[in-house]
Amino acid sequence: MFTLDHDPVDGSHLIVAGGELDLAATSEMSAIFAMATAGPQDAVVLDLVGVDFIDSSALGTILRAAQSLEASGKRLHVVAPEGPVRRLLEITGTASRFSLHGTRDDAFAAA
Repeated sequence: MFTLDHDPVDGSHLIVAGGELDLAATSEMSAIFAMATAGPQDAVVLDLVGVDFIDSSALGTILRAAQSLEASGKRLHVVAPEGPVRRLLEITGTASRFSLHGTRDDAFAAA
């Protein structure tokens, strides 16, 4: 079970995810990232604070989105506090593909 909410906020496109991001979430995630890439905001903030688990398919979706955003001149800022999700991003080396932040405020400040 997962949740995905998104809205333009403070010149960025905010995406708030919750629950388990797995294969079932990838289609909706891809559509939201596509809207954010096409939108007028300069940055996308992906808030993973409420995420309990990320599998390889969802991680791949996030990485493809980061690449697509970068190609369109935008930057992905990911919010992941200390815990299993942040460790996954750091251990897999994927955190180097986007800006990683501990809080949403930090992400918005950087964006």
